[in-house]
Amino acid sequence: METEILSEEELAELTGYKHRGYQRQWLKDRNWVFVESRGGRPLVGRMFTRMKLGITPPPLSTAPAPPPAAPSWTPDFSRVS
Repeated sequence: METEILSEEELAELTGYKHRGYQRQWLKDRNWVFVESRGGRPLVGRMFTRMKLGITPPPLSTAPAPPPAAPSWTPDFSRVS
């Protein structure tokens, strides 16, 4: 299962750099949004990467959702004071 954050190998493949400082500079120069970890590693979201690279997610169903089923019973509030 893929995590929501790019791995170090994926980030190195994307930026072309293994050194974290160069990776941060590459991301800043291209206006990529990222957060730095405590160790200084740039953390880039997987969905953001897909959006920046032009990879579109599969389309959502545009069919309207069916109405909820009617309840089989209704509460009797006549005895509540």
